[in-house]
Amino acid sequence: MIKKGILVAAIVAMFSAPTFLAAEGNATPKDENKSAAVKKESNSNAIEAAKALLKEMGLEEIYKNAVETSTKRLVEANPKFKKIEDKIKAFYEKTIGWGVMKDDLAKLYAKYYTVDELKDITEFYKTKTGKKVLKTMGNLTYEGQKLTRSRLMPHMDELKKMLDKAAKADKKDEQAKK
Repeated sequence: MIKKGILVAAIVAMFSAPTFLAAEGNATPKDENKSAAVKKESNSNAIEAAKALLKEMGLEEIYKNAVETSTKRLVEANPKFKKIEDKIKAFYEKTIGWGVMKDDLAKLYAKYYTVDELKDITEFYKTKTGKKVLKTMGNLTYEGQKLTRSRLMPHMDELKKMLDKAAKADKKDEQAKK
């Protein structure tokens, strides 16, 4: 039963992550074929452009809210943690707070987008439609994940049986090799 619970949790987590929406490996870093000097200058400019984009996207506020919400949910889940709520919040700030995430996020965006592309995206987010995209993106991601889970969960027993059968076959093959 515990193994099944772990399997279910792992699969749900895998399909709940926003990254599952992206085709991993299909996006390539933007400047693979450039010289080191050109990459460095290009990357520096792209990082600055990415920081402007992240600001336009309102990510500082989003990360601040994430820290607050994570802290609140942990304390609500176990009221005994109320006495260390400040420590929990400080932990989240030092691990996933905006102060520690912004530079890495800017580098990540700069890895995949050119300066011009980052500026184009920033300009788009300044438009009425861009603002709506930013406003609805979280809900769309959440609802998409919820939809995926609702389609996946009724079939977990089927998946478990398939995985168990494959594991048994592998074990049998291993024993036959000995």
